[in-house]
Amino acid sequence: MSETGSDSAPSGNPPKSGAVRDPLNGSVAPIRRLAEYCLHLPGVQASGILLTDGRHLHQRFAAAGPAAGRLEHLQVDLAEGPCRDVCRTGTLLADVPLAHPQYRARWPHFAPQALAEGFTAATVVPLQHRGRLLGALNLFHQHRDLEAAYIGACQALAETTAWALAREQELARARAHNAQLQTALDSRVIIEQAKGVLTERLRLPPHEAFTRLRAYARAHQQKLTAVAHRVVHGPTDRGPFPRPRPLSTEPEGEGDA
Repeated sequence: MSETGSDSAPSGNPPKSGAVRDPLNGSVAPIRRLAEYCLHLPGVQASGILLTDGRHLHQRFAAAGPAAGRLEHLQVDLAEGPCRDVCRTGTLLADVPLAHPQYRARWPHFAPQALAEGFTAATVVPLQHRGRLLGALNLFHQHRDLEAAYIGACQALAETTAWALAREQELARARAHNAQLQTALDSRVIIEQAKGVLTERLRLPPHEAFTRLRAYARAHQQKLTAVAHRVVHGPTDRGPFPRPRPLSTEPEGEGDA
């Protein structure tokens, strides 16, 4: 069974099943498939993955098996555990005996919980792409039950998954950049339209029209684009810069007879 988690779920209750979302871009990430596949390797009893941006753990993970979900969530909550350490260092941890005093002291809360779940060892493989650390794959098993050949296979799978994650993130950044460019273009268009309206409406040169638009926005603590939109699409007799009323040309006193 594959599970996902976030900081909104209590540590004692694994989150509901479903597709993991990459926290950097919101798209469906391949880490759930990696966790599920590793669960079928001889010796592996549970597996989980934590993601990182290189500085902090993300509050999301993928886990295959309820126990793995609880343990991954515990590492996020307590900021301790083998997966967290590898997310920080990028160094492989192979067949770590969780009952050893060294690791009990290193992970005083995590190690006893993992032992209580029935696992005596953990192997953690970094997810790296071109020197960039994206997360870590955590394999739970019994001490000396996971062969080196399968650890090597997990490393190869982790590299492929890291490549897929990196591609997802690159695409997300490209989409975000394009959206920013489109927003900037839309803003420029509406501002230029407003300048044209004011140039005609108030008989102003374009630079003076822009100066007045900006001054109005600042004085009223409004966005320049919002003011420009009201000028272009709002009623001409009210709002920012209403059209001046024509002066009466009728001579004073005429029509009083």
